[in-house]
Amino acid sequence: MGTCAATNQDGTPCSNDAVEGSSYCHVHQDPSAGTSADEHGFWTMLAGALAVVLVTHFLLQFLLGG
Repeated sequence: MGTCAATNQDGTPCSNDAVEGSSYCHVHQDPSAGTSADEHGFWTMLAGALAVVLVTHFLLQFLLGG
């Protein structure tokens, strides 16, 4: 394991340790190595939205006596 091969937004080299089996750290992980950040973000957002909908539904049922 070495140092991340990515460059930060300010142009400096990233000083984080690379993830095992990758040239990049957890922040700059190579999207071609497994699930991309976009896919993971979508499913996480969808699960969060579903949780909010279900909690709201049950709270309204409780409060309205239904």
